[in-house]
Amino acid sequence: MEISKIDYYVWADKVADQLKEKKVKKHILHGMWTPSGFFHIGNSRAELLIPSFVHQALKDLGISSEQNFITDDFDDFDKIPEDLHVKKKDFEQYLGKPLREVPSPIQGYDSWADFFVKDVVSAAEKFGVKPNIISSYDSYKKGLYDKAIKIVLDNSEKVIQIWNQITKGNKQGMIPVMPVCENCNKSATTLAVSWDGKELQYSCTHHRKYSQGCGHKGKLKPGKGNVKLPWRLHWPATWFIYGTTFETAGKDHFAAGGSVETGQAFAREIFKIEIPMQIPSEFLLVDNAKLSGSSGNVISLNNWLEFAEPELLRFMMISYQPQTVIDFDLHSNKFFLLADRYDEAERVYYGNENKDEKRQEQLKKYYIYSQVKGLQEKMPVQLNYSIAVMVVQVFPEKSLSELVEILSSKGWIHTKALTHYNKEKLLRRLELAKNWLKKYAPEDVKFEVQHHVPKDIELNAKEKQALHEIAKLLKEKEYDEKSLFNEFYEVSKQLDLNPPDLFKAAYRVLLNKERGPKLAPFILTLGKEKVAELFEVV
Repeated sequence: MEISKIDYYVWADKVADQLKEKKVKKHILHGMWTPSGFFHIGNSRAELLIPSFVHQALKDLGISSEQNFITDDFDDFDKIPEDLHVKKKDFEQYLGKPLREVPSPIQGYDSWADFFVKDVVSAAEKFGVKPNIISSYDSYKKGLYDKAIKIVLDNSEKVIQIWNQITKGNKQGMIPVMPVCENCNKSATTLAVSWDGKELQYSCTHHRKYSQGCGHKGKLKPGKGNVKLPWRLHWPATWFIYGTTFETAGKDHFAAGGSVETGQAFAREIFKIEIPMQIPSEFLLVDNAKLSGSSGNVISLNNWLEFAEPELLRFMMISYQPQTVIDFDLHSNKFFLLADRYDEAERVYYGNENKDEKRQEQLKKYYIYSQVKGLQEKMPVQLNYSIAVMVVQVFPEKSLSELVEILSSKGWIHTKALTHYNKEKLLRRLELAKNWLKKYAPEDVKFEVQHHVPKDIELNAKEKQALHEIAKLLKEKEYDEKSLFNEFYEVSKQLDLNPPDLFKAAYRVLLNKERGPKLAPFILTLGKEKVAELFEVV
């Protein structure tokens, strides 16, 4: 079915269609990040995954594109992140230095920046993202920014005029570049004093909260990384150098008077280039909090792989418009619902479930964009995440392979013969469920199956009678999940008992808790004979 101009199933297709109108030989898609702390899944939305989805959409249209991931490792080391387990006093002497020139917090890496960048690169490929990694530090040192710096210096007055006009500032007589002090090698503490067209005079007398100027005064010929551009100019200068055609960024950059507005003005009026297509990206909240790589509040890409498949993160990112806040919760049903929605999209893609036409096509596209290793010919075997969480707790002593056999015997997976791909998928899901339980599961999800009726249990006559009746039925009949669920309500009705009271009574006997996993599948997994034995002796 042909997509109309106003009804795209996936936002990335719409972006690619709009980029198609730009008459360029190759589209350059950018993400930028400062490697001062851990790169978290919120960063990955704007800087890796959104560009990668657009890259894929352009490729599907037969349009040439390139995805770059720029690490701003020439930025200052201005804060020592929390939860990094380093001695702060060992690193305080480096505050104000470029991140590339600060020692690594962990042995075995070339620098502070190298440690954090390699953490991203090692994980990105596992999520199906393979951008070109470009170091700003190297780019400056190679002279790639020399022309842009010369343009800024020669147009200083106009730059300041635009800057003041957009930000409502009052910068006067400023030369908007950051010389690197030849004495202390810092740039945030320097002030450019004069420019005669060839040499730049400066003084290292500016004081920051995190670093003090050394007092040195000098003169240099700009080039090969001895002068930096402040962020508001560095960003459009990067578009100028690489010919960027698409980029997104956090919504805060798009505020009135923000770096997007100044960047676009500098691009048009100073660097004389067409501005790239830019779309704002909303925040990803985890447990109602914005992630911060410098405060230690992170879930990195590698952290994600401890409890969920990479496809689930891709699915979440593609199924929300970039301008929509994603409010993600690892400690509640929201996480299970994400896994359920992915499974639903998979069933729809392989024709095992039907929706209305628009939703059907949308879910198919979401599923395609979610894949890391390509599409399978036949629908993979599915194991519901909440069932996986239940099974690993019901049989804690069993190996993962034994759990797969149990799942098959209980009817939770339906297949005559497991392919290698499907077995690995099931084993992985069970392992992830175990990890999630250890690290993120709320207490009401965790349980321990009781082998005997708890001694201190208190049940009234009706609750005991209901459990006796359920025990009798479990011995007499065969049930699937739906029919057993209906039986609970039928027994409650016959005894004039509120169904929630029956459920609580059952959980008290089976788990010594008032809540637990869905009761019908739980009983069937535990084994109806074992459950009947416990219920009938209450």
